Amino acid sequence: MGFKAIVFDMNGLFVEAPELNLLKNICSIRGTGEWIAKSNYYLNLWNFERGFYSPYTFWKRVFVGISELEYKKLIEAHYELKFLKNEALYALLDIMAKKYDLYLLSNSNFLQGKAYRKQKLYAPFKEIFLSHEVQEIKPFPNIFNHFLEQTKLKPNECVFVDDSTLNVLASMALGFKGIVFQNNDDFEEKLKKMNIL
Repeated sequence: MGFKAIVFDMNGLFVEAPELNLLKNICSIRGTGEWIAKSNYYLNLWNFERGFYSPYTFWKRVFVGISELEYKKLIEAHYELKFLKNEALYALLDIMAKKYDLYLLSNSNFLQGKAYRKQKLYAPFKEIFLSHEVQEIKPFPNIFNHFLEQTKLKPNECVFVDDSTLNVLASMALGFKGIVFQNNDDFEEKLKKMNIL
């Protein structure tokens, strides 16, 4: 059976997620130990990316005692900056869109989703599935099953592309064809081998 859809992750492919750089900057400004902030970050990340915490609640858990003013000045303002896009990969989407439906399936959070929409980073995709909106997260099967239910696609009709090997393996266990994204050239080579390009 031929492929009908290419399903992409967002962060690490089209743009770099801002959160870890943001965390490092705030540690420097507030004098917080980076390992403490990172521990708090990862302990709370899945609930944040499933939409169970508001951004302020999440960042208060990362930086205990951060005020609402600091949060707005240091965190919300950061998402207003222009994100550096992987222009070559966006150009590849234009070519693929002539033959395939393009979807996005990404672990995300409210501020990220809002900023990426504002900067039209999601524009090439037919439909987007963001973890904080569907309240499911990769690598767990529920988010992939939700995608299949909503789109009426079968797993073997879809190619899933992510920079996380774990996420790709999770999709393949459900019947998707998987590609681990390493860089633009490697990805293009893989697409050619699969006769997608």
